[in-house]
Amino acid sequence: MPKLPSVAQKLRQYRALVPPRFANRSFIKTKRLAKHSPAVTLAIAEVSCRFCCTPAKETTVSTDHSTQLQDETYPSTRKQQTVAGPVRFSGRSLFMGYETTVTLLPADSNTGIIFRRVDLTNAPDIPATVEFIAKVPRRTALAVTEDVRVETVEHLMAALCGLQVDNCIVEINAPELPAYDGSCRDFCDGILQAGLVQLDADAISISIGGTTNVRSDDGKQTLLLRPYAQRCAAITYQLYYGRNAVVTPQIYSAEITPKIFYEEVSAARTFVLQSEIKALKAMGYGRHLTSKDIVIVGDDGVIDNALRYPDEAARHKLLDCVGDLALSGTPFVGHVTACRSGHHLNHELARVLTNLKQATELRNAA
Repeated sequence: MPKLPSVAQKLRQYRALVPPRFANRSFIKTKRLAKHSPAVTLAIAEVSCRFCCTPAKETTVSTDHSTQLQDETYPSTRKQQTVAGPVRFSGRSLFMGYETTVTLLPADSNTGIIFRRVDLTNAPDIPATVEFIAKVPRRTALAVTEDVRVETVEHLMAALCGLQVDNCIVEINAPELPAYDGSCRDFCDGILQAGLVQLDADAISISIGGTTNVRSDDGKQTLLLRPYAQRCAAITYQLYYGRNAVVTPQIYSAEITPKIFYEEVSAARTFVLQSEIKALKAMGYGRHLTSKDIVIVGDDGVIDNALRYPDEAARHKLLDCVGDLALSGTPFVGHVTACRSGHHLNHELARVLTNLKQATELRNAA
């Protein structure tokens, strides 16, 4: 039996694939690594976020708005932004099937993102910050009280964060946001069609100077936050449910700039295992959905649908990370490596970022 290559040998082989013209560029990277062990996969992730070229995309999703977005440049400072005018979205929600209408409204500097339940008496506000995270399964919810809440906010939050919308009022007439196709591309397209305007205040990013580990209680899910060389956030997501899982091991890395996020991340859709559907419907979730509405993965692959990318599951998990970490209320310059993390663990790292932001503000005020 031939001897398996070591991690170091795998990395040397991987580096050898990189064209010299890409060696010093910041590129979007995607590589499906189902044949590698978790250790090799994670090691390659550390290399691929700086030194990998992009393979041909397998997607039919339009990128008509991409010319509006900044390219791979990293300004040291930028101005805060908001939407140029009202942006309206309507559709059924993912979990409970509400017919929901959402309207994004411009907001002043330092407002942040605020949800407003216009269907409730006095239209109460729900700030999109870690202080208002409510613990619910399989999604991100915000609540002021049991009745004043909004759920499945992560996809809209990802669109706002990915496109660098810092301030916005989100009027909503139901407890849950529209799902569309399970990605955040529709939100991005609506925002870009309306346009963005710069505000007077600077968007202050925190620079990650040390290393922070966040782990689930069983140690199976981890998030690692550490410094990064470029003036942006970067995320590497390692999806590994086991060698024989119906969703094969995948890894995806991206620097979170508006252009990269829109073109390479925003169209990745949420997914569910066929084996989970019966239990979810018994809980009242997704009873209105069919295999045409959502990516369902069975033993023989995707059912009655087609993937947009070979690693669409990992890309969507990265999208969720972007939306969940946006609840920290602060842009950051650093690299997050996520291994099987879900919403709850993402929320813990968002709290870490919030604490770092507050500590930075105290030092600057001293």
